Amino acid sequence: MPSSTSSSERPVPGGAWGATWLATLALVAVIGGGLELWLRGRGYRPSVKDDEYAWAWQRARAGDGSPRTVAVLGASRILLAFDAATFARDAPAYKAVQLAVDGTTPAGSLIDLAGDPAFRGIALVDTTESGILVGNYARQDAYVTAYHRRFRAPGAMAERWLATAVQSRVALPSAGGMRALGALWQHAVWPPPPYVTTFADRTQFADFSLTSIAERRRAQLDRLPPAGTASAADAAAWLEEALRIEPHVAAIRARGGQVVLLRMPTCDERWQFDETTTPRALYWDRLAARLTTRTGAVAIHFRDYPELASLPCPDTSHIDSRDGPRFTHALIDILKRFGILR
Repeated sequence: MPSSTSSSERPVPGGAWGATWLATLALVAVIGGGLELWLRGRGYRPSVKDDEYAWAWQRARAGDGSPRTVAVLGASRILLAFDAATFARDAPAYKAVQLAVDGTTPAGSLIDLAGDPAFRGIALVDTTESGILVGNYARQDAYVTAYHRRFRAPGAMAERWLATAVQSRVALPSAGGMRALGALWQHAVWPPPPYVTTFADRTQFADFSLTSIAERRRAQLDRLPPAGTASAADAAAWLEEALRIEPHVAAIRARGGQVVLLRMPTCDERWQFDETTTPRALYWDRLAARLTTRTGAVAIHFRDYPELASLPCPDTSHIDSRDGPRFTHALIDILKRFGILR
């Protein structure tokens, strides 16, 4: 009689494949872990990819109805200089929300906050003289739009949340993937780590010791257009346009909030260019006087405060984030003198 094999003696389907997959995953984990340690040993740090939906997550935190929420608006200057840990330590009763966006201007986000009845806090606005002109209102539209359509894009919001959870803990993504491999192939060296790190709350840290300061400085100055000579007529036209931001400032003030316009430090050739093209006496000071008188807003110019004016700008335009605690402590002290923070 033919022998039979019981079901308990038959090989389990897929058992070999399961073992193979487990072995593969273990190998990937070992290689990935080793590469992670190798990268960290060479200065790479976890860094979050900043995008519109990362901004949308933070923007949602600003509309909490609290008068103690500080929405930080602006561009790269406040993004690199503002130190969240120092703010939390020195102003523990307040919550800072980082909404600055590199390479943009803040007027559009300020207008968005003005139209949000749930925002009753403090809008701290890093801006230049051109940053609040009507022609620049749309510079942050992609970010504002992402925030307002977040409930229609739950997948994108969830994907950003998950990506942030990984990117804020693992240094591998900050190595740049194919960019790093390309540099390794072309030059036989692994590229240096990025000098800017972005954290989960969108705050950033720029370590200029990791880059060529001379190149950064030259790049900043090369972007400047030829300096013209400012006239009183130019300044009058600018003021008329700049004051179109006033109803939005007034709307925040009417809800019990506050708006602070902040002229961030610039240094050396950059400050000389700024003062030549938009002299403070003709531009910033006149706007400050009008807004303060008519809306109760506050305008802070770094040149009025030695603790801000003395901060170095390695590339003439940005404070090194290693001076961020010093900048943030000084700013908090100034805001307390105005009664903005208590």
